[in-house]
Amino acid sequence: MSVLVYVVIGWLAMALWTAAGARFAPGHVLPDAAVVIAVFVALRREPVPVTVAALLLGYWAGRQALAPIGLHEAVLVACALTVYMTGGSIAGSGARFFALAAGGTVALYHVLLYLLMSVFGGRAGFSGWSTALLVPSGVATAALAWVCHPLLTALERRLSEDRSERLSW
Repeated sequence: MSVLVYVVIGWLAMALWTAAGARFAPGHVLPDAAVVIAVFVALRREPVPVTVAALLLGYWAGRQALAPIGLHEAVLVACALTVYMTGGSIAGSGARFFALAAGGTVALYHVLLYLLMSVFGGRAGFSGWSTALLVPSGVATAALAWVCHPLLTALERRLSEDRSERLSW
């Protein structure tokens, strides 16, 4: 149930960044809030909640991009499960690790989107040279992840259930 809180936060953050980016984004470089939330959930939850969160966030990202239904969903689920599987084998934590994971994941996300669109006959392309490099988008997403990490971990502590066992007399 707490994963739905992250999905709502991701949806609100996507709406905020899309609205702000329409007016202020230089070279169409925006941090990807859906990837930030999907990576955060993937580093802290089990596979089923990770998949549900990535599926819902991918659906809303696809609707904003006017993409075919299933494209963003499949790619974000693949990226979130990749983070889930590799995150357990890497001994890292903290804001810097989270920022690095989110920045790398957004690059993987865009590469997979481009490959799927080009393989299945869609017109794949980037909005400009700055987004085609993938580095500015990764840096912007990593910066957003680094700034949001303390807020998300505070929310995680608030939402997680206390699992300590006590005697009840």
